[in-house]
Amino acid sequence: MKFEENPFRVLQVSIYAAKATIIEQADDLSFADTDREDVINLARDILLNPKKRIAAEMRWFIGCSSAKELKYVADCLSEAAPVDDDDYEDYSALAELNFQIYKLDGKSSDLDGCIAYMDELYAELDAEEIREQINAARAKSKFPAVKDTVAIKSELKDIRYEIRGTVQDILKAMEHGKRVKLATELVEYFNEYADDIGVVAEDFFDSYKMEMNPFFDETSRKIISSLTTNKINPSLLKSRIIIFVDARKPLDEFSIALGMNNFDESKKIFEAVRDAAIELFNEKDLIDEPLTISRMLEENFSYLPALAEVIRKDIKLLTDAKENRPTQSFLDAKAALDKIQSSMDQYLHLKEGFKQANLDFCEKVFKPNCEVIIEGLMLLDRNSRKPAEWTALNLKVATIYLHMGTAMTWTRRADLAFEYFQKALPYAEASGDAELISLARKRVDEWRKINQQIAANSKDDSSGCIWWIIIIGFILWLAS
Repeated sequence: MKFEENPFRVLQVSIYAAKATIIEQADDLSFADTDREDVINLARDILLNPKKRIAAEMRWFIGCSSAKELKYVADCLSEAAPVDDDDYEDYSALAELNFQIYKLDGKSSDLDGCIAYMDELYAELDAEEIREQINAARAKSKFPAVKDTVAIKSELKDIRYEIRGTVQDILKAMEHGKRVKLATELVEYFNEYADDIGVVAEDFFDSYKMEMNPFFDETSRKIISSLTTNKINPSLLKSRIIIFVDARKPLDEFSIALGMNNFDESKKIFEAVRDAAIELFNEKDLIDEPLTISRMLEENFSYLPALAEVIRKDIKLLTDAKENRPTQSFLDAKAALDKIQSSMDQYLHLKEGFKQANLDFCEKVFKPNCEVIIEGLMLLDRNSRKPAEWTALNLKVATIYLHMGTAMTWTRRADLAFEYFQKALPYAEASGDAELISLARKRVDEWRKINQQIAANSKDDSSGCIWWIIIIGFILWLAS
């Protein structure tokens, strides 16, 4: 029943008005406004009938003094704020509830507070107390007293349904974002301030759920479809999860507040996304993508304690696995270096008779290709690999350059041997391998001296020949 439809409002009479006053007022209004004669006569008949009158009384400002009744009416006709409870001594929960109902619309800036207040007021209502309030008013208006609470209890149920219907209309007319915001603010209010939650609040969230179900179905379908593609798009998946959770979270938190913990719909989406992450890890041997998805779930579903614990364990497992798993950058670099080492093993020979073959491999393959690859791999960002991986790569590169330097000693090219032994040294030092460092330094020192002696005696052909004999002897010693 709307404010303007209440028989007391139609006839503009007080709840304390006697029969004669009601009849006289109805006659005057009918005479002045013949177009509304039927409405006026119906209002008169309701107020004169003790049984029918109960509905109008319970939707008016029962239990209030005449002054407060007039104040409520005036405020219902204006844009004034709700009446302060402390303004009057003869407070009536039902009167205040009716005032809130009559002022309820979707334009209020404090709609969540209004609904929460109505929930509190409705919970305070007592059928016997209302009977006493009605009878106190009827005693003044000379109407028969109400003998029991049967009709009163029936009207209380109808008032609840009327509130629910009004709220449903408000929610239906709201934009999606405002609807979600209202539900979020209301559940936050109950979590922070309310000791008890009543049926008006329950009805609100039932209505919210009913209005949002098409959205939940569509969003859930989109999330599931994001998981069935060959490659999951984390950004798209995250955006869909966020809008789903934002809308669903008020329902879940309200359920928790009631002690029901009924969040099956959220759990279903959570498990579907989690299953996809598990499949990426177990079946496709991926780890970054599952970890990203798991952290996404943590960000959005951690408000549900049971799910928060599950995802916490998942993230720890994935984090530990990632810590122990080689990075892809390392695996790619190692594969490239292994390929270079394999080529060297195939085409380089550490013995006499392969001078030209070794030189050809050095000049045509190693210098223009392999060295470029090696230097490129070792110039990558240090953050792309773990410390232990950098150690392993440095050791591998040092070994390759030492191998190349040794191969050049068999070509009688002291300059090339010295060059590659020099290149091996910093990588050996970076590897931290004491034995490898010692070997690299020894080779550098040896071939530096040989090159210096060759340079010093380069003008003396006979002396140069002597030095080449020394080099050959050194090479044969290495081979032995």
